[in-house]
Amino acid sequence: MLRLFALSALALAACNAAQATPAATSSPADHDLCVAVMTHARACTDVYIPALVDARAAADIPRGIRAEVAKDRKGVIAQALREWATDSTDASIEALCRHPMPDSEADRATGRACQAKTDCAAFSQCVLPLQQKYWRP
Repeated sequence: MLRLFALSALALAACNAAQATPAATSSPADHDLCVAVMTHARACTDVYIPALVDARAAADIPRGIRAEVAKDRKGVIAQALREWATDSTDASIEALCRHPMPDSEADRATGRACQAKTDCAAFSQCVLPLQQKYWRP
């Protein structure tokens, strides 16, 4: 159930809207932004993952996570951290960031602004609303 933290769902938004064309890959600048944002999230793991769990629970995406978090938030965070250990490797980030991202200059600008934040809480607070735009129930 908790595979919601997989890079395919997470970084689609975290990489902030690289220009997408069918069967294309991200531009070099968008790829670099994606890698930077994902690496930043990894550096902020201890703050980022609990914030991500809470944001997912608030949105109840995937369905049922709100109840799971209400019942056992620490357990959900522990599971997310186990998944994140694999999903946030350099190889996983690189594989994800080769894919096209949604098209929005505003999202790119937001991604760059979030990336510039050195405080993990500020980074997480900045990037999670952007990511939520792309979550699917």
